[in-house]
Amino acid sequence: MTTPPDPVPPVRTSRTDRWLTRHGVVGTTRRDALLAALVALATAVTLPAALTVGLDGGPAVPGAATTAVLTALCVVQCLVLALRRTRPEVCLLAVAALQVAVVAATPDGAGVRGVAPLLAAYAVATVLPGRAAVRVVAAAVVLELVGSVAVTAPAGDLLDGLAGVAGGVATYLGAAAVGVHVRGRRLYVDLVRRHAADLEASQVERTRAAVAGVRTRMAREVHDIAAHHLSAMVVQATATARLVDRDPGATRAGLLAIRAQGRRTLEDLRLLVGILRDPATAEDAGPVPGLGVLDDLVAEARALGDDVRVVRTDDGLRLGHLADVTAYRMVQEALSNARQHAPGAPVVVEVAPAGSGAGTRDDGAVALTVTNGRPARSAGGAGGRASGGVGLLGMRERVDLVGGRLDVGPTDAGGWRVRAELPGEPGPPDAPEGTT
Repeated sequence: MTTPPDPVPPVRTSRTDRWLTRHGVVGTTRRDALLAALVALATAVTLPAALTVGLDGGPAVPGAATTAVLTALCVVQCLVLALRRTRPEVCLLAVAALQVAVVAATPDGAGVRGVAPLLAAYAVATVLPGRAAVRVVAAAVVLELVGSVAVTAPAGDLLDGLAGVAGGVATYLGAAAVGVHVRGRRLYVDLVRRHAADLEASQVERTRAAVAGVRTRMAREVHDIAAHHLSAMVVQATATARLVDRDPGATRAGLLAIRAQGRRTLEDLRLLVGILRDPATAEDAGPVPGLGVLDDLVAEARALGDDVRVVRTDDGLRLGHLADVTAYRMVQEALSNARQHAPGAPVVVEVAPAGSGAGTRDDGAVALTVTNGRPARSAGGAGGRASGGVGLLGMRERVDLVGGRLDVGPTDAGGWRVRAELPGEPGPPDAPEGTT
């Protein structure tokens, strides 16, 4: 049996990511380089126009040469953003150093600040761990502070330089704070996705193990059924051999009985083709139960404190061997589920012809229904029927195996009902039925 791969956390991509991938822009380096180029282009177009209206709202308008220098420095700042995720510390420190050059080239020490410092500080906070990000941002702040004071103090523009630095510090700290929040959110979402993937993988493994266990038990039970048939056939063949010469009629009847036994054995074995048997469970080879010992199962449940009532109207109907085992196991699982999820609730087990009433079928099928009411006390934190559905999965495997039909679900009264229709075969019942 092929083992499905373990689930992995889904990778959510935005529309922009998909567009870039379609056009061959893949990988961190290429995408950061594209962003840097676009920001640099926007800066080269907008900054000269912004400088013509004056700096900081003042009347001073830089000349063409100064405007060109400032624009070139800001464009280089933007191009450095190509390193914002591969080398974020280098990117931020280089941007801070270029900002000092911008301050030195600005008339009257006034501040010109583009978007590069903002994006670089944000990238440092989102890429680097907390302490490393704090160290790099602090180094950038100190670098710009010292450099700006050094270039503005000789010209007597110290106060203007400090005002510009204060704005720069606010830019770095604000962008870094946003980056820290985004990084924390990303880590939390990734943790949630991984936890969900682990839960899903665990549920898949439990379900796989439950299915394997159910099929192993069914294989053992059919092995025991086949052994029962074959031993009966050997006994009948021995008796028939003694009657060959003395009673031809009895011999014929014996041969017909052997043939019928052989057909039933082949039918049961054919149902199990393809199911593997675990050799480790071969030692657990007790007798195969059926509805003939239903009263013993009910008595055991009552001894555990369950309120169980049995109603049987299947007089004259007989289940095949494998279907009989399926019916017993289904009642056993249903009683166990009721005890676990609805402790103290009354349970009714009904065994009747399929379609009892006006729609009664005539093919010998048997309807088996187990219904429990509302729980009379708390289920001990089980949370209702949140056990993963492994028991119901085993029931469905068994019922499908014998060609039956299974319906499960809540009742209008707030309880739970399990109903199966199992194919029957003509013949006398295994044990007298009635109402318990």
